[in-house]
Amino acid sequence: MDISRKTDYALRMLAMLAEDPECLLSVRTAAEEVNVPYSFARSIQHGLVQAGIVESLRGVHGGMRLKVSPDDVTIRQVVEAVQGPMVMNDCTAPDGDCARMGACCYHPLWAGAQALMRDYLDSVSLGDIVAHRQFPAVDPKFADREAFPEYATCACAYREE
Repeated sequence: MDISRKTDYALRMLAMLAEDPECLLSVRTAAEEVNVPYSFARSIQHGLVQAGIVESLRGVHGGMRLKVSPDDVTIRQVVEAVQGPMVMNDCTAPDGDCARMGACCYHPLWAGAQALMRDYLDSVSLGDIVAHRQFPAVDPKFADREAFPEYATCACAYREE
């Protein structure tokens, strides 16, 4: 699991938008502020539009703006809009497959780490970050060793159901 530079830039651009959700921000201005090439910023904007996080308005006075409240956008949504689904390992991907998956002692570990990361990033909104609220909430089940089988089951068990 790697948070790409592209995701980092997307989060910085979104922070600019979140500071004034009604404001239109040109992609060129965002690119200059974040210090990325314009074409790269356009690529980021495209992914955010496709995910329904921002809307793009064309024309001389166009630009982009948040389509939803910053409090309704989780950091996980942004990561997945830019990078695709969050996976800890190939075997934990939705279509992941490994010949050793059913017997591998590490597969539940990677599945659990993935569940923890998703839960954590789902607990933090763009609004939380921009307002400097630093109290993300991770489900207490992650601190309970007995609950491990609930969130870190082997993917092959799902395929058999």
